[in-house]
Amino acid sequence: MYTSRRHNLRHARRAFTLVEVIVMVTVIALLMAVLVTRMSGMFGRGQAEIAKTQASKISQALTLYLIDVGQPLPEPGFNLEILTKRPDNGGGPQGPYLSKASDVVDPWKEPFFVEVPGVVNADFDIVSFGADRAAGGEGINADITQ
Repeated sequence: MYTSRRHNLRHARRAFTLVEVIVMVTVIALLMAVLVTRMSGMFGRGQAEIAKTQASKISQALTLYLIDVGQPLPEPGFNLEILTKRPDNGGGPQGPYLSKASDVVDPWKEPFFVEVPGVVNADFDIVSFGADRAAGGEGINADITQ
């Protein structure tokens, strides 16, 4: 009888109590919440950088298109999808200037647009409204203009 009691005590010391388990789960949950919050901020900044790169690429393609068609500036409301089309499909003479239709869509699945005259550049700007899809904003919601 004495041996089985000692045996039960030995097993009881090896196991975690309910309170210890609850504390460990709570600590892990808090750490995960902090990690997810920080990672989401990095993800948003990454998308903004991708949008800047895309806008710059579109600006270069549009400049080549304008040179090819002999226009100094794009017309207001210029449809950027023209840059993705071949000459026999309504694109510019040396088109396509961008390889795929998704090149004119920002990381938030909204189309870029052309602003004539530009605010940042004298001739034209390529603009995305950012993560909030509305004019203005700060941080990842700021407008992207190239």
